[in-house]
Amino acid sequence: MIKFLVDENIPPSFVDFLQALGYSSFLSSDLFPKGTDDDILFEYPSKNNLVILTHDLDFSRIHAMVGKGKPSIITVRIEPMSVSLLREILSQHLKPLQDELETGAIVIIEQKQIRVRRLPIKS
Repeated sequence: MIKFLVDENIPPSFVDFLQALGYSSFLSSDLFPKGTDDDILFEYPSKNNLVILTHDLDFSRIHAMVGKGKPSIITVRIEPMSVSLLREILSQHLKPLQDELETGAIVIIEQKQIRVRRLPIKS
């Protein structure tokens, strides 16, 4: 079963929302001080098999530089951020994305599409 690390730029209510869907989830600011460098945060989900749920591109940039197969990342690119829309999308698509997330993937959620890129990123 997928476990999530919810980045500090995602509303904290998503921890409870993901748990209600049956997924273990943790808020990054409960494990690390707010503002902790993303390079440091990246290592924790990598070692603990967590999927990162984030609203920024820093974790994808780190993946491109280090070339690892884990952790998987879900990057939310909905502008402006809509909690209700993101909840609807995650409710519908997490289960079908489970295999990719367990294997290693970057999932980009946009307003009208979801893109999946398998890891590791090869240049």
